[in-house]
Amino acid sequence: MRAARSFRTAASGWRLRAVAPIGIFRTGACTLPGSMIKQRDIDVRKQEGREAVDKEEAIRAEEKARLVEVLGVIDRRLRKELSVLGNRRGDVVGIRQEFFDDVSFNFSDATELGETWSSIVQQAELLAERERSHRVASTSVERLAWQHDNPYFARIDFVEESEGAEGASGGGTAAAGKVESIYIGRSSLIGEDGETFYIYDWRAPVSSLFYDGEPGPVSYETPGGMASGTMTLKRQFVIRGGVLKHVFDTDETIGDDILQAVLSERSDTSMKSIVATIQKEQNRIIRDEKHKLLVVQGAAGSGKTSAALQRVAYLLYRYRETLTPEQVILFSPNPVFKGYVSRVLPDLGEANMRQMTFRELIEARLGRRWEVEDLFAQTEELAATSGTAEGESREAAARYKGSEHFFATAGNYLERLKKSGVRFRPLRFRGETIVSAEEMAARYYGELGHEDFGERLIKLRRWLNGRLNGWIESQIGEAWLEEAAELASEEDIQRTYVQLRREGGFHDEAFDDEDRMTELLLRRVAENSIGPLRKAVKGFRFMDPMATYRELFRSRTLFTACAPDGKLPPRYEWMVLRADETLGRKIIDHEDATPLLFIMEALEGFRKVEGDVKHLFVDEAQDYSPFQAAFLRRRFPHARLTVLGDFNQAIYAQAEESGGFGGWTRLVAEEDTAVWRLTTSYRSTRPIVEFSKRILRPEDAEGISAFNRDGEEPSVRSCRDNRELAEQVAAKAEELLAAGYATIGVIAKTAAECGDASALIKERLPDKTPVTLVTGGSAKLPPGVSILPSYLSKGIEFDAVLVWDASAARYGREQDRKLLYTVCTRALHVLNVYCVGERSPLFGSDQNGSDQKGLDREVETR
Repeated sequence: MRAARSFRTAASGWRLRAVAPIGIFRTGACTLPGSMIKQRDIDVRKQEGREAVDKEEAIRAEEKARLVEVLGVIDRRLRKELSVLGNRRGDVVGIRQEFFDDVSFNFSDATELGETWSSIVQQAELLAERERSHRVASTSVERLAWQHDNPYFARIDFVEESEGAEGASGGGTAAAGKVESIYIGRSSLIGEDGETFYIYDWRAPVSSLFYDGEPGPVSYETPGGMASGTMTLKRQFVIRGGVLKHVFDTDETIGDDILQAVLSERSDTSMKSIVATIQKEQNRIIRDEKHKLLVVQGAAGSGKTSAALQRVAYLLYRYRETLTPEQVILFSPNPVFKGYVSRVLPDLGEANMRQMTFRELIEARLGRRWEVEDLFAQTEELAATSGTAEGESREAAARYKGSEHFFATAGNYLERLKKSGVRFRPLRFRGETIVSAEEMAARYYGELGHEDFGERLIKLRRWLNGRLNGWIESQIGEAWLEEAAELASEEDIQRTYVQLRREGGFHDEAFDDEDRMTELLLRRVAENSIGPLRKAVKGFRFMDPMATYRELFRSRTLFTACAPDGKLPPRYEWMVLRADETLGRKIIDHEDATPLLFIMEALEGFRKVEGDVKHLFVDEAQDYSPFQAAFLRRRFPHARLTVLGDFNQAIYAQAEESGGFGGWTRLVAEEDTAVWRLTTSYRSTRPIVEFSKRILRPEDAEGISAFNRDGEEPSVRSCRDNRELAEQVAAKAEELLAAGYATIGVIAKTAAECGDASALIKERLPDKTPVTLVTGGSAKLPPGVSILPSYLSKGIEFDAVLVWDASAARYGREQDRKLLYTVCTRALHVLNVYCVGERSPLFGSDQNGSDQKGLDREVETR
């Protein structure tokens, strides 16, 4: 016989840790058969189970009753707002239809004209006020509608110290009647009395307890200081369509049950709000108000972009009196990503911040005058010339021109340009030089030499307009001008006549009206003729930034004098030849675009600087060169920076030597900088995360962990050729769509491969299957099958990813490692990798030399 090794008594009866399968258990004078003890333990467990079920049912009943009450409040408020919205809509329509009926028109004299104008302004103001009221009511109706669907997601019970928290720390009834139940949702809901809070906004100070605290003593920061107390309960909900689906009590920051439920959902074509699943470390990022620079290094799928968008929403809520969405800018990696995140803020009840790509910033200033290569075109060319001398030189140039060394060189060059070197373009008309480049330079460095760049250019522009005025005077009486006046349009003649009447012409005492009419018409025709010159002067186009920038590469002596270490960069001679070839044809390589824009805007006095921008967010910041980072800091000088990225997804040549986020952290003082690291990947299943980690070097993969969400193992399959590859990918895509997966990403390395893949896959899928070829100009990610190049997949996620040809021929170099990792980490639930021939060596082998876990499913189809 073998007795139990330990036991303990409880009020509910016996509970054994280890029970002998047969025999008896002896304790003191009591001898009980083992079967009786076992039966008593079973009875105790059943009783505890019944109590647990009863408790759970009581909790659900309580929360259902509370939900019904809240939905009733929302329903009443919604009906009221709908009535207001209907009335406001009717007011707007009525005012628009009767606008001119309610305005008195009288143009008989100046007094009547003033009264008529005043009447129009009053009617316009009334219309504007009604339209504003309509927008407010419409926004309120929209908010209440999604509140009715999902009013809140959490509850905490909290007792403030001042309210007698003593005795409540154990969660008992000592604080009965003093516990405040705080329900937390995407937006607040206040009762009609203006005092009852049915729901607290997730951004409210007290809501931080849900994200950061656990039951027990807690504190949180308020505008008036720290508030302390005891949290006696922490509960989470899943509510869909106004129906309570799940209730979870938890001691954790965010319970795994909720995370499992959310992360297991199918993907959508737009990013979702994560306010119900914000983790503690993410909450710190969202609510940081102290630092001027916030750097977030996060593993793929760690929620850094989601946290950044919630941070925007938090800042707009926290500083709603002083901060507007127009004062917040998010730099996105590509247009597809812009569309992908466009719904997050509206879903939180906030207007979208300004969004742009770095490409759009470049295009706005340079694209109207010159042909500018974008980052994706550069990437395609580097891929096409990989392994050649030309390709290696281009990569070296891209790396150098994005470096801090070159930014310092450009800065030193600007200092020299204060004394000499700025190039100008002459003003010419019909072959005649009105103002020469030499005259402009003489004035720029002579009379204006003591001014700053911007002031010099403004005063030079004023001077040039004066010279143009003088030139017009000199042309009066010239034959070409008289011939042009004879061909003047009816519109010019009519405008000249009106101008003369305003100046007092064509009245009884006038005797030289015809001569004055002719003179005015000649001046008007001359002014129209030099209109393009006036426009060029207004836009500072008399200054030649491209020629000024080219000069830096035309003189070795000049370059070494400007370089901080007095040295030429590697492959400098190649850069000189490339600059002569491209810039000479008014074509700007991507690596030259930011330095050229920096020189141009500095010479213009940074007249486009956006000093009113208070917050600048940069996603995929690891792909920005140090030069680009410094340029953005100069362009948005007063903005606080939040930069997000992942070293392991730095896929562009310009950022290969950036040293991680060094280009950003050196922009702001250390004491004003905070660096946060997010290491847990929530996007993908554990098998996908583990599979992707093994693509990285061990030192880069260190620290990355997966949230415990199971799924199928990724697979690597080999094919004979592209046609067989297309057959397998098409069959798998059809299977996944039939299984309910909404978004399937077929990711190839380059755009050229995507074109081939799209044609081959469409041939093999039914016509009704949605297949979209995503390009650099795409602004929206549609449902169905999306075929896109690797660099456009950044920041996006799919239910399933099918990697197109991850062979040794396509991903065989060390510099392809991070690109392959980026592609594989786009998958939420399913990852299948296909290769034509030998698979990429970057998948590697484990320590035993065998294929990695996840690669043992390779299917040979030869």
